[in-house]
This record gives sequence, C-alpha cells and structure tokens, in this order.
Amino acid sequence: MQTKVSELYEAGKSKFRLKLQAGASGLTNSVYWVYLAEDPRNVSFLKGGELAITTGIFTQNGVSLYEFIRSLAMCNCSGIIVNTGQYLHETDITPQIIELCDKNRFPLFVMPWEVHLVDLMQEYCTILLQSNRMEDRLNTAFQTAMYQSPLNENVIRTLNRAGFPTAADYRILTVQNLQNTTRVVMPLNALGFRYHVFEYENMKIIVYLPSEHSNTFENLAEQICYCDSVRLGASDVFHSITELATGYKRARFALAVALARGKSYAGFESLGFLKILFCTSDTKLLWELYQQRLAKLEAYDAEHSGELCDTLKTFLLCDCNLLLTSKQIHTHRNTIIYRVSRIKEILQTSLDSAEEKFNLLAAFYIKEYFSL
Repeated sequence: MQTKVSELYEAGKSKFRLKLQAGASGLTNSVYWVYLAEDPRNVSFLKGGELAITTGIFTQNGVSLYEFIRSLAMCNCSGIIVNTGQYLHETDITPQIIELCDKNRFPLFVMPWEVHLVDLMQEYCTILLQSNRMEDRLNTAFQTAMYQSPLNENVIRTLNRAGFPTAADYRILTVQNLQNTTRVVMPLNALGFRYHVFEYENMKIIVYLPSEHSNTFENLAEQICYCDSVRLGASDVFHSITELATGYKRARFALAVALARGKSYAGFESLGFLKILFCTSDTKLLWELYQQRLAKLEAYDAEHSGELCDTLKTFLLCDCNLLLTSKQIHTHRNTIIYRVSRIKEILQTSLDSAEEKFNLLAAFYIKEYFSL
C-alpha cells in the first residue's frame, strides 16, 4: 500500500505547522515522492503521484500561483505544500485556487517560512523510502502467489500482515498498456478499497477487496481504460487469498477475450459459456465437437469465398430471426434466406431443434476459445 497524503500530513502537521487550506477530498491520494517545484518549465517531467513543495519564487517571473497549481493537478500530482512568508502569503490562496483544488481533489497546505524545507523533505523522504521497502516485499509476495498453489504459509503471513486477510472477497484485474498507475490509484483510493498494484508478466496487476463496493467494477474499469490502448481483464470474486493463482488465470483469460473481441475490458463472470470451456481440461474433445459441427461449412466458405459461417453465427445469436440477422450484417433479407437455405443443405439440418441450435452455437464458442 502506497503512503497517502493524509499519512504525511498527520506525521508533520504539528512539527512543520502545516495547515490544510483546500482539496480535503484528495487526502487519500497516494504519494510516490516529494518534489521541490519552483520552475513551471519542469512540470512536464513529472510522472504523477508527487507531493510538490514550493516557495513560489516563480511568481517573480510573472507566473500566477493559480496556473502553477493547475498544471501540477493536471499532471496527477498528489498535492502541494506552499511555503508562505517570502514570495507567497496565505492571502494569495484565492477563492479560485481553493475551488480549483477542491474540484480536482488536490490537497493544498500552507507552511510558514520559518520552517526549513530541508527538514520536512528529509522526514517525508525517510517515510516514503520505508514505505517503498515494504512495497517491494509485498510485490514479491503477490508475484509468488500468482503461480504458487497451494500458497506457502510464509507468503500468506506476509500478505496478512500487510492487511490482506486470508478469508475475504477478492478480485484481480490484469491491465495491458497502462503507463500511468496514478489513474488507477486515484479511483481506488477515493472508493476506499484495500488494494495492491504491481507489475507481473509485463502487465499491471491490481488485487483488491470489493466486498463493500460490489457494484463499482464497471465504473472502475471505465476509469482505468481511459486511453484507447488500455485493455483490462477481471477475475470473478473469489473468497480466499489462497485462490490468487486461480483468480489471476481467470483475469488473464478475460483479458484475452477483451482483446479478441476488440473491447476495452471484460469480466470473467460475464463470459457465459466461455467460462465452461476455460475450465475444461479435455481440449481434444472440444476440438472434435467443433469439427463435427462446423468443418463442412468452413470448407465450403474456403472454397467459395463465402460468408455462411458468419451468417449462421449471427442468425443463431439473433434467435433465428431473419429480419434482425439482416440488420445485424447489413445484408438484404432475401440474401439471408438463401444463405440459411444453403447452410441447412450443407449441414443437413432443419435448424428447428433447440438442441441442434445450441450445439452449433457452442461450436462457435469453442472456435472463439481456440483463437484466444
């Protein structure tokens, strides 16, 4: 768990005479490092998650405090401490600045000039370094848990000590192409989740306890997939930390489905029949079922550059409704009637039996499963 702004505030509130002026809702923001911010030209170098400290010397060059704070907030910094008394004063914290910080969940503190910046930075950096060492140990424990089953007792104890109980509801998210983890951490902190984010197999992995926020997965996924290139797969909810390896496999499978279907995200619990296929160990049997149902139709399409397989799948998904099928694939109804007639001839079926329709649709799902 990363150190939050609130923890640094409590640790230094009295000693460094800190006062919170705005952005109280952002006290849950995670802090990765402390940054002395005096030159607006360097703001673009920030990675997100920094707690900025400034004396406001930049105002001597005509840069307004409002614009400076705004640029830091847009870079996903965690908050700012303004050292007042020399270049800035508390009266410079205008209502517009307060509104900006409140709106963006960006904590703003003031600290008197008499307090030495070096003392505050040294103490906060020590706290963050200790937190990073704990984070490294937790990363190792979670990475071990991704492939180890049954889970080693030492690993369980490490996770328990970090606030992850053995018996609890968990969900795992696997995220591809996520560069800025701040976009993940902020909504997790705001919702009050207990979570851990780490890297594994070139992906960002998020393990969190959803029990108190069971209806927020879709909202969370949409916030994480803020960029078109970000893709996410989620496990279903499991009930013990000893099931992390299984949860991870299911999240990876959901991610593969999202990629194959061109979706931003997919949850394992919403995959329907594909969940059964995922849990089936006899892949040879699945292949035989797929071949028995669709091989002839695929051979016909290959020989005639046809579209009978795609038409049949859409027809089945449309509950064998000709008009709806026509609309789905943007093809004239008469063409659909002809294609369905040819499909019946090739497969030697009337497509009237519910069992036959189910078997054919299952074959299409098996085909999709083998393509993942």
